[in-house]
Amino acid sequence: MTHALEHGWKSWAVPPRTLRRFALELGERGLDASSQARILSTLRAFYRWLFETQRLDHNPASSLRNPKQAQKLPAFLTEGESQALLDLPPATDFPSARLNCLMELLYASGLRVSELTGLDLQDVLKTERTLRVLGKGNKERLVPYHEAAHIALEGYLERRRAFVAEKGFPPNPALFLNQRGGRLTPTSVRTFLAATLDQAALRARISPHALRHSFATHLLNRGMDLRAIQELLGHSSLSTTQRYTHLDLEQLARTYGAAHPRALR
Repeated sequence: MTHALEHGWKSWAVPPRTLRRFALELGERGLDASSQARILSTLRAFYRWLFETQRLDHNPASSLRNPKQAQKLPAFLTEGESQALLDLPPATDFPSARLNCLMELLYASGLRVSELTGLDLQDVLKTERTLRVLGKGNKERLVPYHEAAHIALEGYLERRRAFVAEKGFPPNPALFLNQRGGRLTPTSVRTFLAATLDQAALRARISPHALRHSFATHLLNRGMDLRAIQELLGHSSLSTTQRYTHLDLEQLARTYGAAHPRALR
C-alpha cells in the first residue's frame, strides 16, 4: 500500500511549462488577480512539500509567479466634501472638543492616525503653529497647521485642562486623552471618525485615512510642489506620495497650460 502511494506521488511530476500554462488559464477563465494568487500560492506550497519530503526529486513550481495585482487608488474627499465634513457643531464638552480638534488636525496636517495619537503636549509648538511628529522609522518632521486647526486645538486644550482637574487624573504628557485619562488609541480615533463619516453619509467610500489622501490631493490641486507634500506626509519615496494624490484632469490641464513654456505663447 505504501509503495503504491509513493509511486502515486510521481504522477505529480509535471514539466514547469504545464504549471505555467495552468497559471495562464486561470486568467483566461476570468479569475481576478487575487484569486489567481491564492490558487498559485497553494500550488507552490504543495510542490514545495513534495520536494522537501523527497516525494519528488525536483520542484516544477519553483519559478511560478503570481500575476501583478492591480493597484487600487485610495479614496479621498473633494474639497466640498471636506468642508462639509469639518463643519461640526460647536464643542459643548470634552469629547466634542476632542473630536473637533482631531478632525481639524488630521485634515490640516495630513498625519497618520497613529502619529496624531502619538503626539505629546510638548510636540505642539504654538508660536510657530507647528507639530513635531515622530513618523515611520522614528523619523521626526515638523508639520504646520492652519488657523482653523489652531482655534480647534486651543478649544480642546482648555476643555482638556478642565477635564483633568475635574476627574483628578495624574499628569499625562499625551496630547489626546481618553475618558480614563490615558493616551487615546488609534483604534478609538478611527471609531470616532467612522461615526462622524457615517453621519455625513460618506462611510461607504471613505475611511479616516482618506483625510490624509485628501490633504495631499488638495494641496497639489492648489499648486504645492509634490516634493514639499512628500516632506509633510513623511514619505521616504516620491512615488508613494504620487499614489496619495488625485489631480483631476481639468486641474491638470490648467496647471500644464500655466506652467509649460510652449503653452504660454
